Amino acid sequence: MSTYTRERSRLTAADVKRALALVNGGKVTGRGIDHADVAVPGLILRTTPLAVTWLLKTRTSTIRLGAGADVTVAAAREAATRARLDLKGGVDPRPDLRVFEHAMKTGASVEDAVDAAFPESVEAQSDEDRRRRGPWQWQDLVEEFLAHKLPQLRPRWARQFEGHLRRSLDPRLTRAPVSAVRPDDLLALRDRVAEERTQSAAADTVEACKAALDWALSLHSHRAGFSHSTYPWWRDKVRVDYQAKARKHTPRLDELARTLFVAERHRALGGTGKRTSDAVLGALWATVLTGQRVTALTGTRRASVVPWEGGPPGWVVWSWSGEEMKKSGGEEVPHGLPIPPAAAAAIARWDTSPGSEFLFPSTVAGQPLAGNALTQLAARLQGKSKAGRDGNVTLRPEADLFALHRIRPWVRHDVRRTLSAYLDMERLGGSASAILGHRKQRTPGEHAQERELAEAITLRHYLHGQRLEMKAAGMEAWTKAVLDAYEAERSRLA
Repeated sequence: MSTYTRERSRLTAADVKRALALVNGGKVTGRGIDHADVAVPGLILRTTPLAVTWLLKTRTSTIRLGAGADVTVAAAREAATRARLDLKGGVDPRPDLRVFEHAMKTGASVEDAVDAAFPESVEAQSDEDRRRRGPWQWQDLVEEFLAHKLPQLRPRWARQFEGHLRRSLDPRLTRAPVSAVRPDDLLALRDRVAEERTQSAAADTVEACKAALDWALSLHSHRAGFSHSTYPWWRDKVRVDYQAKARKHTPRLDELARTLFVAERHRALGGTGKRTSDAVLGALWATVLTGQRVTALTGTRRASVVPWEGGPPGWVVWSWSGEEMKKSGGEEVPHGLPIPPAAAAAIARWDTSPGSEFLFPSTVAGQPLAGNALTQLAARLQGKSKAGRDGNVTLRPEADLFALHRIRPWVRHDVRRTLSAYLDMERLGGSASAILGHRKQRTPGEHAQERELAEAITLRHYLHGQRLEMKAAGMEAWTKAVLDAYEAERSRLA
């Protein structure tokens, strides 16, 4: 027989005596007997041909509590209860159980054996000691993982990731031992975030929690309380029914042009007395005319705008470092863009702070315009109300100006699709890809060489390697198309 015979009842001293007699008489058949105690879940009296042993069986492990001859039924129940608490707290109970068994073997009472093996802590463990030694609570995992993860992310993504993970610090999870967290806890978190925010936010939070648990399991299992459990249940038992949808909206040129005109005409929205700043309007024009990603674009520094030496008269080059650009294939790649005189002039109309370090300065001194300034502008133009302090709401009496002017809602990134589609029709697809900084095939190490080259030589000379001539053809065609569309809409609506 390959398995133990199973029995189940409320164990008594008579059951232990009978088991010892079977061993002493050589009457244990097969592999042996597992007698489960109904009084304490998981407590087992195991009888084999050679010994009688008390065990605690849990979902993930089996812990020896002591010899049947030395540990009474009452003592075994106490030991099982203490061991289960330790396991739930991420603590290995076996050293304490050895002390407990020795005390019982030498004639100590159950109370004295408990005092010897499981002494009450006189001083609560400090947060610092718990972080250093474990067992970690959920709040410790969050702080330790963020300290590890955030330096690897760019500031913008770091802020977002930190927000996703910190949403998990609710009353249910914050002080829970990491080893005691179960699928129900993360599922409850998922449902709460989805209800309070969105399915997308819930998916982001769950993925951040999974990443933290993966990190703890692989690198800090001894502190997280995972020493006796290696099954990453969170990978397949906690999911969010959400899949990001790829945006396919491509605004027409006339819609982009009308947006520019409407934003200029309606600068004061909602009766608050606040007007759309010149920097925001300049950034809106720059977004439409260049198609660049807004985070890099709004952070454009004046020092990075230089004349195009050897290029057409009046052209300038805007440039961004690899750190300012979105990574390409995991590498930070610098980017340069030639700006035609007409585009530069259209944007310069809104440059009223020439002393600023940035082309599009924030109202906060020394800071560039935040990327979400354009998102907020679009919301105002579409008549979306804004929640304020103390329950107040800023209304938009002008209603939805997009709908009024037959502009389908679009977001900043949509401009890139329109620019690319237009230049494709003009047989300038290669120029569009270069303008937008789309990834191109590179040999191993070429990214690193390009970065080192940019650091080693002057910006002026580095720009010669930025395919400016190819980009210029597309920029000239796109700028003319945008300005022609703007003039047509302005004449029609004025």
